[in-house]
Amino acid sequence: MALLDDLTDLERRWRALAPPEASDAARAVYQRTRLWTSGNLPAVDVPYDPRREDHWAAAARIADYAAALPDAGTVIDIGPGDGWPSIPLAQAMPRARLVGVDPASRRTEVCMANASRHGVGNASFVTASADALPFADGAVDLVTAAASLEETPRPDAVFEEIARVLRPGGVLRASYQVWRLPAPEIETVALTEAVDGLLYVYARRSQTPARERRYLLLLPSDGAAAEVHRDALIASAEEPRAYGETLLRGGSPLGVPLLERLAPLALASMVVELRRWTTPWLVEALRAAGFRDVRATQHAGDLARAVARRLVASGDIDAVAGRFEVLTRALGEAAGTLPGEEMVTAIR
Repeated sequence: MALLDDLTDLERRWRALAPPEASDAARAVYQRTRLWTSGNLPAVDVPYDPRREDHWAAAARIADYAAALPDAGTVIDIGPGDGWPSIPLAQAMPRARLVGVDPASRRTEVCMANASRHGVGNASFVTASADALPFADGAVDLVTAAASLEETPRPDAVFEEIARVLRPGGVLRASYQVWRLPAPEIETVALTEAVDGLLYVYARRSQTPARERRYLLLLPSDGAAAEVHRDALIASAEEPRAYGETLLRGGSPLGVPLLERLAPLALASMVVELRRWTTPWLVEALRAAGFRDVRATQHAGDLARAVARRLVASGDIDAVAGRFEVLTRALGEAAGTLPGEEMVTAIR
């Protein structure tokens, strides 16, 4: 936990008005969310649309993950959210056995329901922590993760656990966020719904040290709290955005003034602190965990998205729609061979 001299004004006020309980992302966020991606996952919630660049990105990423294991085997997908990439990856690898692992039981339940709806029989899901995987040493051929490893409270321990369960020659193929802020520090707020109420969320992101500290105030879904939350949500729509949230600027009514109105009405107060990383840190941490070959590569989704954007701009997107599967597979398979950032291959 942070030292008291390393707190923003809003953090100090939060800790005075609503002392937060230390938590983790699984309990504080993912367990409270009905649908992590609002029911719009390509190949899970909606069919692929060859005319949408985000669907090109999703399909290429599935091909990228599948290319890491040419033969049948056991695949673990860490942090599958609502079933992506687990479900379309299992469909792309029908001879493989895929197990999605998530510490939030709600996410596991959603994944199982989605897999059943699609009739995917080679994918199963278990509720477990990534730093205590329920697999024997060397029992796994491939581990995938889509921007989920950085959500774990102890990434070093998770890397060691992945290395433990992978067989010699087994592969970790993961996407990740490069921590590169546009300013030394950014503060944001978000007003969202949860399964057990409403949330007022304040996030503080810093470049050095590379970390994200997130405070969450759980509120009743009716009464005075709901009215204040609704009015603040409307006001936040007019403010600039960063990381999908409302950028908090000095003197904003969405900061301390809003906290002071909501804190007396809160049902619970939580704080989650996560380490963020750069590519050099990630590469060295994976090597230290026991991986013999670690390479940062091009992001398959970014590569495919750029191609689709050019096709849209040129007016050629409809002409190649029939080759969507072939083209996205080729882009996904190529990405892992190209140097870059935001995806990593680590060989045990």
